[in-house]
This record gives sequence, C-alpha cells and structure tokens, in this order.
Amino acid sequence: MAGPAQDGAKEPNVTATITAVQHPATPTFRDTIAYVRPKPEESKWLEIPWQTDLWEGRRLAMAEGKPIFLWAMNGNPLGCT
Repeated sequence: MAGPAQDGAKEPNVTATITAVQHPATPTFRDTIAYVRPKPEESKWLEIPWQTDLWEGRRLAMAEGKPIFLWAMNGNPLGCT
C-alpha cells in the first residue's frame, strides 16, 4: 500500500476542531418581564383623563369644546365571549 508517508511526503495534519455553538444567553425572568412590560412611550394613552360615565363625558366635552371618543362593544373586553 503506497501512500504519501511511504514516498517521503508528510501526511496532512488533520485535526478536527469542535467549535461550541454560540447560543444567546437564556433570558432570565427579569429580562422577560422587562421585555413585555410596556415602555413609557407605549403608555401615553394612560395620560388621557378617560371618563366612564357618558353624561359626565358629554358635560366635560361641551365645557372644553372637545369631541367625544366613544368606545362601545358587546362582550368581554378580552374577546372571551
């Protein structure tokens, strides 16, 4: 059996290098909460003085010369009917 080592040539140095797959760090519970909690710029609607009484809302709208935004729906607010 004639091979490279027998005719004077060196055999190639074949070294298998196993590289660890770099996975992103597993997020902690605090990381997850920080990610899903609304940011201040996403909560501007909380600054609006919403009225839950239609007649009080009408009175305030007339006094301030502002329109009324009326949200009316049938069923559960989460869509679980």
